[in-house]
Amino acid sequence: MLHNSGMKIGMAVVLFFVFAGWVVCLGALGHVTNECRENTSEWKEGTGDEGILFRWSEPKNEDDEREYTCGINFSLDWWIIAFQFFMIIFGYLGVFVEFFHTKSTMGDLFAIATTLFTVFTSQYVRAGYMFSAGEHDDNTVAQGFKTAAAGGIVVCICNYIFMFMFGSEEQSEGAASAENKA
Repeated sequence: MLHNSGMKIGMAVVLFFVFAGWVVCLGALGHVTNECRENTSEWKEGTGDEGILFRWSEPKNEDDEREYTCGINFSLDWWIIAFQFFMIIFGYLGVFVEFFHTKSTMGDLFAIATTLFTVFTSQYVRAGYMFSAGEHDDNTVAQGFKTAAAGGIVVCICNYIFMFMFGSEEQSEGAASAENKA
């Protein structure tokens, strides 16, 4: 049995906020990736002249490997963004379509998505400080990281709320009548 109408509306609203946070993260990640690919002066301020964010992605030469380096830097982040989009769609299906209404599967997948987004957010909070040293300046790379972190926080909080709401107990008619007989 699906949730009652009020609960469905509540879960749909929470998923809308997940989507809104996801859109913020998507835009911010696109901006930061673009700054990396163009190797802007603000990007070099935070990473040094070689423009390397993470040490495992050192380029072989400056011109040919720039896109590869940025792809390695942000590949997991793009996969996390894509997985969260899948979870938003799966969440709406789980709320409104009986076939997708499986609490354990939904809970497990949202737990995975929330864990991944927690890692994503943590990295972007640190990167925001790395690029701005805690200052509120006009460094657009730092602002991109901070914006992605803010969107990630919204996504994580709303994912938790959705998991609690979706996992709330429902009582089927058969269980209610058996309980009344006892």
